[in-house]
Amino acid sequence: MKIHIKFYFICFLFLLFTVKTFAVTYYVSPNGSASATGTISAPLTFTVAIAKSLTAGDSVIIRGGMYSFSTRQNISKSGSSTNYIHIVNYQGEVPVLDFRTQAYNSSNQGISLSGSYVHIKGLIIQGAGDNGMQVTGSNCEIENCTFRWNCDSGLQMKTGSNNLILNCDSYENFDYKTGGTSSPDYGGNADGFADKQYSNTGTNTYKGCRSWKNSDDGWDSYEKTGNTVYDSCWCYAMAPSSYDMTEHIRFKTDSATWFYQFKNASGRYIITNYGNGNGFKLGGNSTVNNTTLRNCVATGNKVKGFDQNNNAGAMVLYNCTSYLNGTNYGFSNSGVGTLLIKNSASLSGTNSNSFKTTSYTQSNNTWSSGFSCSATDFVSLDGTQIVAERKTDGSLPEIDLLHLTSTSTMIDKGVDVGINFYGTAPDLGAFEYNPSTKVIRINSNENFRIYPNPVNETSVICFNSASNDIITVQLIDLSGKVLQKFNANAVAGENTIKLNTRILNHGNYFYNIKGRNINSTGKFVK
Repeated sequence: MKIHIKFYFICFLFLLFTVKTFAVTYYVSPNGSASATGTISAPLTFTVAIAKSLTAGDSVIIRGGMYSFSTRQNISKSGSSTNYIHIVNYQGEVPVLDFRTQAYNSSNQGISLSGSYVHIKGLIIQGAGDNGMQVTGSNCEIENCTFRWNCDSGLQMKTGSNNLILNCDSYENFDYKTGGTSSPDYGGNADGFADKQYSNTGTNTYKGCRSWKNSDDGWDSYEKTGNTVYDSCWCYAMAPSSYDMTEHIRFKTDSATWFYQFKNASGRYIITNYGNGNGFKLGGNSTVNNTTLRNCVATGNKVKGFDQNNNAGAMVLYNCTSYLNGTNYGFSNSGVGTLLIKNSASLSGTNSNSFKTTSYTQSNNTWSSGFSCSATDFVSLDGTQIVAERKTDGSLPEIDLLHLTSTSTMIDKGVDVGINFYGTAPDLGAFEYNPSTKVIRINSNENFRIYPNPVNETSVICFNSASNDIITVQLIDLSGKVLQKFNANAVAGENTIKLNTRILNHGNYFYNIKGRNINSTGKFVK
């Protein structure tokens, strides 16, 4: 009997400690119920779902449609470094989180994300009484989200570190009451992306993001102490002179008397904008924000395209393009900051560029001796292409704006800064000229396998080698461009090579492994 009791007790303990090893998925719908079970046929409300006891690996799947809120929605649960919590749209559907009835107030963000290791994807967040989303968590990924028509910055980072903002858009955010009628500063706060007024030790990364027609700046790192990376981000037409609020989504739900005072002779409700109008504002008040920008574009911004704004940190710009801004590159504080800028282009700024940081190192830019840049170097100068519809996978659209013509003098005129390129050398500016589509031959055999396939955030290639070897591993897109390249040691026998596939957009890719006795190419999907 004692043996049986001991056996049952062990079984009980096993069940107790393994009951939550399986991830849970909750479904959410605009017509969901707070008392539902959360299955796809009995969906929950959004508010109830995110308040569940979510743990690492759990998912909240949000069906398309309009969700109306009058109060802030708090996401406070955390996943883990190996198993994120996922709060994402149902595939092929677009959930719109609408906060137009939320009071105009600095405490009324639409979404407050304080949890860490959380993945949020595929949401439109609009009309909030303050920021569309405020992030205080770390190690989160915000992907394919849109922030629009909010009463402060679309996305505000506040105390978080090591967050990835991937393929997100933020536009037409406007703080239309700031300062009031006695001391108006309407529009003086609402940036597209605000990563400011705090300190962090990690790095926040923006990749493939766009900001346009926000009332203040595209990206603002005022009084930020920390590290920031911008990769392939676009910024367009910051700080319009005014906003027509007549059809704004908050016109009928906010204080009507506020808008009525701005009625003009044509019956439109026009509010003057006092915002700054910078594209990428890299700092402020002499704090140290170490910043790297790669393949970024600033165009049509009222004041500056790339703005030091008294950043005392190390600033690195590689292959950026600034066109038709008040000042294309404004690094005018000689007392603070260091600037390294290579392979970058400047065209048609109203005012001259300024490079006066404490230390300034530049090479192979269009303003360098022996280099040039003119309108004839580009296929198109139509800035409105910035706002074109994204690809179905959420990545940036294919546009002609500021892409080089086949006869451009900027082709192969750069220096290698670690960014993938075609030809004999990198081109100047944000967009590498692609002369042709490359055909890749697949020759992998059963000795080479990538797991899993489709891949997740990380994956591994398993293969056998006949001898010890130093191999080169490459990840390649469909056009033949090498996206990642690194060397690794192979041993005689079985080998496992870990790949970082988190940064890849969804689509088809190739891998190539090459050594003295190895040359194998295979295909994989993300």
